[in-house]
Amino acid sequence: MTRDLLLFGARTGTGLELARLARAAGWRVTAMIRPGSAAPELAALGCETVEGDALDRSQVSRAFAACALPPVVASTLGGGAPGRPVDCDGNINVIDTAKAFGAARMILVTSLGCGDSRAHASERLLAAIGDVLLSKTRAEDHLRAAGIPHVVVRPGGLVSDPPTGQGALYADARVHGRITRSDLAGALLPCLSDVRVLGRTLSAIDRTRLAAPDGTVEFRLTAAA
Repeated sequence: MTRDLLLFGARTGTGLELARLARAAGWRVTAMIRPGSAAPELAALGCETVEGDALDRSQVSRAFAACALPPVVASTLGGGAPGRPVDCDGNINVIDTAKAFGAARMILVTSLGCGDSRAHASERLLAAIGDVLLSKTRAEDHLRAAGIPHVVVRPGGLVSDPPTGQGALYADARVHGRITRSDLAGALLPCLSDVRVLGRTLSAIDRTRLAAPDGTVEFRLTAAA
């Protein structure tokens, strides 16, 4: 299996933590970063970087061309300036280009409150980022329709606390809770290679911060990628 990972959204947060873990596990990592961005942490990890805007499909294609093919692709894209819907359009560009380049698989990180989990989201969450969740949902739907091997991971509320080592995946859309960015990256790492995730939509929550229906069990994967 390929050991080449192409990351979108890797300069900070969960993406950077995933780059760190993937490099430690022996993956070659290429990351697309925004034009003019400094990425000393990625360079220190031995990652290759390609400048590009995810909203420009030709620039996304350049990132694919810069890495060994076929890559495993992971996107933690989100946020951005008002009027630049990277949650939807940026991710769709990545998905379509992943298909064109024959990606081995794609991991798309979205959020609880997307898709079928929206029915279980709090009114407060929907009031705060409801439109963002709809944009992420469109990206999820596009990935499922693209016909490439994939997994969608929906984290709970993201926090920047030190990792607890208790990040876990759940196949139940009704779960709630929080997870650190580092622990989310730890939960994503086995998704790069484990065949059991393919075609699934999984939630990522810290076991110690989990609110779930009785009888909820974890979706078990191998410990490392």
